Amino acid sequence: MIRPERILVFELNWLGDILFSFPFLRAIRKAFPEAYIACVVVPRYADLLVNNPWVNDVHALSDSNRITSLGEKVAFIRMIRKEKYDTCFLLKPSRVKTIMAELAGIPERIGFKGKTANLTQEVEMPGGKLHRADVLLSLAGAVGVTRADGNYEYFLTEEDREHASILVREAGGGTRRTVAVNPGGNWEAKRWPPDRFAELAGKILGRFSDVEVMVTGGEKDIGLAEYIVSKVGSDRCFAVAGRTGLNTLAAVFEKCFLVISADSGPLHLASATGAATIGLFGPTTHKMTGPRGKGRNIIISKYVDCEIPCYVEKCDKDYFCMRSIEVEEVFSAAEKVLADESR
Repeated sequence: MIRPERILVFELNWLGDILFSFPFLRAIRKAFPEAYIACVVVPRYADLLVNNPWVNDVHALSDSNRITSLGEKVAFIRMIRKEKYDTCFLLKPSRVKTIMAELAGIPERIGFKGKTANLTQEVEMPGGKLHRADVLLSLAGAVGVTRADGNYEYFLTEEDREHASILVREAGGGTRRTVAVNPGGNWEAKRWPPDRFAELAGKILGRFSDVEVMVTGGEKDIGLAEYIVSKVGSDRCFAVAGRTGLNTLAAVFEKCFLVISADSGPLHLASATGAATIGLFGPTTHKMTGPRGKGRNIIISKYVDCEIPCYVEKCDKDYFCMRSIEVEEVFSAAEKVLADESR
């Protein structure tokens, strides 16, 4: 059985997927407490790992396959070779990264069957609709880790929390219980209509005088957030979209009484901080990509006569699965959480 001392983990490329890898990282750290563990991740998500106590170092490597990225890859291989790792895990099949690991002199290269070139251990990807966190944990079996917790958690500094407090105050909030709504998402089919978020926010503010609604999102969601705020038309509704880095956003979510979002990276980030969440699921299934944080997680889904998960870019049913989720049922779930929290 391998007993690695220096471990390199090639991470996944999306926010939620990286959070799903946290149980794997924790399991490896518990199994090999003295090992040196480093992660390789795309630059846009490197901050997700900088405070993680199970990781000793984080290396940024772009996911570009252009010829112009060749120099970056060569420099990376040279750096990794100097660091003398004995084991690497590839959390996603990648022929390029496996070859890079071999060229860097890493003798044990462990990954899922698929693009199998140059792996030393091929792990069969579990069948069925397992949660992705549990799928990733199966890789740890290659080094003898057979039992592990599939829930994730997130780590923040006091500086992150202070930045979050300042940001919320400057945006016009921070004096009431905060409900965050996150209307964005990388995949159009997973989004809930913005008018419904606006109607939901209005109903929450009308029911609870001690609540404020904060609209979150990335830079590309600034216009969407501003539309929702203007539609609500209340001084208790404000936006922070485009103004938060990953750790500041996580600290903002940690302060919230409730976060409402479709299946997205921010939903999982909120859950990982321990915030109560309401996740809206349509073309994806919570069995595979549902929130697994330590807080209260409520799922609302309306699966229709389709293959789920569904990965079509253009839906000939007009995204009926998401449009079937009514404002009233989301409000009812939110009302219950806020009423319980106020007791």
